Amino acid sequence: MTKGTGTRAAALSLAFVWFTTHFGGGFSSGRQLVDFYVSYGWYAIFTPFIALTVMAFVYYFAWKGSVVHRAFDYHSWGKKFYGRYSAVFGTANSIMYNLILLTATSVAFATGGSVLKELFGSPYVLNTIIIAGLILLLTIFGAEVVRRAATVMAVLIIGGMVAVYATNLVVNFPLLKQVILQAPSPKGAGGAVWKAITYAGFQVCLIGAFVSVADVLKTKQDVFRASLYGFIVNAVILWLATAGALTHYPAINNEVVPIIYIARHSVGEGAAGGIVSGLILLAVISTGVSCVYGGAKRIVVALQERLGDKATAKGARATHIMSSLVYVAVTWGIALFGLLPLISKGYGTLGVLAIPLIIIPVLVKGFSETEPKVIPATEVVTK
Repeated sequence: MTKGTGTRAAALSLAFVWFTTHFGGGFSSGRQLVDFYVSYGWYAIFTPFIALTVMAFVYYFAWKGSVVHRAFDYHSWGKKFYGRYSAVFGTANSIMYNLILLTATSVAFATGGSVLKELFGSPYVLNTIIIAGLILLLTIFGAEVVRRAATVMAVLIIGGMVAVYATNLVVNFPLLKQVILQAPSPKGAGGAVWKAITYAGFQVCLIGAFVSVADVLKTKQDVFRASLYGFIVNAVILWLATAGALTHYPAINNEVVPIIYIARHSVGEGAAGGIVSGLILLAVISTGVSCVYGGAKRIVVALQERLGDKATAKGARATHIMSSLVYVAVTWGIALFGLLPLISKGYGTLGVLAIPLIIIPVLVKGFSETEPKVIPATEVVTK
């Protein structure tokens, strides 16, 4: 493999981590698509691109800061990226990440448990326990395993999404045209745009998950590629899914798990149902792995800094496993509260808070710096 091919592969692996983290329980179930886009009518044709543009710029500056400062856990990144303002924004970022970790992983459990129960009749609690075990297993073996798992799952998810949503869109395209020709939702264009920005808001709370696996990025070009690839993959799939769900507007608005409704109104209902169950499992596992790994890595780094020369690889691994176990156990417990309250209240609140606490500070700092300061020994981002 040439150097150029290797760096492109590294950038693509980060793009897939972004996608598989983005494609979590709420996305895969279709509930987020309805809450943040489809419920606003035909504005949903455009608003996903607003959200993805904001997310792409935030992740670009976050990854670049991570590479510049060689900071690959969210606490270290926040201190170095925000500098003298880290006491405010770095602390806010850490709090927001842990809140979204708890919320997103809980939603992953709730979604997986609900969907598997509806599809197969298996007990909800048993479903969530199985999912918890899979997340824990993939979390404890390091960043490389997280990236490889994300790549494999991304390919499977993209294939499944295209099979379900593209088929649905083709079959029901006349319905989409009818929706577009109708008057938009009475919520208005302003509400639709605001909802898209808040969607970007709760997504960028996951910066900690992305910087924790960014150590494969070496240059500014790598960072740009990762951001560009990530934007393309996420924008295409998010738009395809949103447009597919929009063909069933407004009937789909009150569905608890909209993707099952879509599958039942597509060609090959039986096959679509099987694909849906697979997508849900991949989605909840992929998001849970990224979130839990980022949180556990922060705890490991903090302990190593505290122990100094006394820190050992064996101790770090034990800490990582125990931290992951605690995160999984806590979020599993939260999931017992159910799916819809977690998505509508948890994500909505975090999305609004993230605008002044994460999006604006990162964009202001990112756009205001003409050339970042680099570590003299490497100057990796200026190549």
